[in-house]
Amino acid sequence: MTHQTPRLSPLSSGFAGLLVAALIAIVLAAAFDLVDRELAKRLACSVFGLMMFVAGNILPKIILPISVGQTGQTDRFVGAIFVLAGLTCVGVAIFAPGDQILLIEAIVGISAFVLAGLNWLLTPRRRESRADASDHETQRAASRARAGRMAILLILNGLFWTFLIFVADSLWGDAGARWMLVPFIIVNSLLAITQAKHFRDARG
Repeated sequence: MTHQTPRLSPLSSGFAGLLVAALIAIVLAAAFDLVDRELAKRLACSVFGLMMFVAGNILPKIILPISVGQTGQTDRFVGAIFVLAGLTCVGVAIFAPGDQILLIEAIVGISAFVLAGLNWLLTPRRRESRADASDHETQRAASRARAGRMAILLILNGLFWTFLIFVADSLWGDAGARWMLVPFIIVNSLLAITQAKHFRDARG
C-alpha cells in the first residue's frame, strides 16, 4: 500500500522564511536605532505570533502515515490551539500597553503550550503494526513526515523558550533573560543532536 508523502507547501515554507528574515531585520533595525524601541518590540512580538500561527497551520498537515487515527485528531486540536494563540499574540502586540506586551504575550504563549502538552499526554497512542513496519513506502513517507514535524518542533521549542525569556525579563530584568539563554541553547542543541536521524532518513 502506498501513502502520499506529506510535504510542506512552498507557500508555507516561504512565508516561514520571510518571518525569520523579518525578525532579523527588526532586531538589527532596533540595534542601530533605526526604529523606535517600542515599535520594534511590537513588530517582533507580532512576528512571534505569526510564527505560532504558521506552525499551528502546518502541523496537522504533516501526519505520520503509520498513525493517522488519534494522532491526526491530536494534531488538528493542537494546531487549532497554536493558530488561536498566534492570532491572540498578534493582537496583544498591537493593542497591549507597551510595558505589558512581553508578559501578556508570554502568558498566552505558555498557556497554549501547556494545553497542547496536556492534550498530547492524554491522547492514547496507536502502536505501529508489523505490516506497517514492513512496508518500505510507508516507512519512507513516515521518515519524511517525521523530519517535517521535527522542523516544526524546533520552531515551537524556540517560541516556547522565547516566552519563558519574556517572563524572566518581566520579573527579573535583563539579567534573568540572559540566564534563560543557557538552558535554551542546551535544550535546542540536544533536540538537534538526538533528532538528526529523522532528517538523514528523510533524505535517504
